[in-house]
Amino acid sequence: MASIGDAWGSIRGTLRNEFSFAEIKDIVGACGLPIHQLSHVQQKLSGGASKGQLMDQIDGLTSKLDSPARDRLVVACIEEMVARKETLFDSLETVLGRVGWGLSDAGVFPLKLQLDIETRTLGDFAKAGLGKCIRRYRDGDFDGAITAICGVVDKLTEDLYSQHQLGDHKKDSYQQRVVKSFGVLESAYRLPMDATKIDLDEKNKIWQNHKGAVNQSGYLLGAFRREYADVHGANNAPPELVQRALDCAVFLVRSITALVP
Repeated sequence: MASIGDAWGSIRGTLRNEFSFAEIKDIVGACGLPIHQLSHVQQKLSGGASKGQLMDQIDGLTSKLDSPARDRLVVACIEEMVARKETLFDSLETVLGRVGWGLSDAGVFPLKLQLDIETRTLGDFAKAGLGKCIRRYRDGDFDGAITAICGVVDKLTEDLYSQHQLGDHKKDSYQQRVVKSFGVLESAYRLPMDATKIDLDEKNKIWQNHKGAVNQSGYLLGAFRREYADVHGANNAPPELVQRALDCAVFLVRSITALVP
């Protein structure tokens, strides 16, 4: 997988074409580039610098950065550009895909970590949690990434415990929290099936099997949290386990949020 810094040559064109001279300076400055070193590059009514000349100066500064600093700059620039102009999302996503990276509302992430969910449809807490997971994975903090993933589901179940008075959330195991939270949504789950001609026995089997899948996913995610998250100190989780934890979390988030009004 290529370094995210390798995308600079591609995103610089978007930066130049989509933003004004002043906006370009603001963006790279907000992303950590020493903008004071560009104070002499001014756009004037006559005889001033062009955007192309400004970009050449910015290229000169980025070329002096070491690889980690360059990576951080590129990630920050992409996220800042999308925050300022959301219409750039698809084009930047395409550019990143060419160097093995992806873009979601949760941030820039390596395509090695498959984020199989449209984050823009999620609540703020879920987007924030997945964003934290992505950043930690990107930084090599795999224990912390698993902690962030587990936190998304834990917050979701905590809210349902409160709304439906399911008991003491802290006293139940992680798996119990997931199962009880999904279980209280049975009526909402069955509602679309009630409009079909599926017989009651089959409806019951469908519900029980989906509930069973939620139960097993809750166990897996709880085990990852117990054994590999950094809640009780770093445990050097292999990066592959982050993907497995993420897969479980996405399934649980989808299963539960689809039923919550």
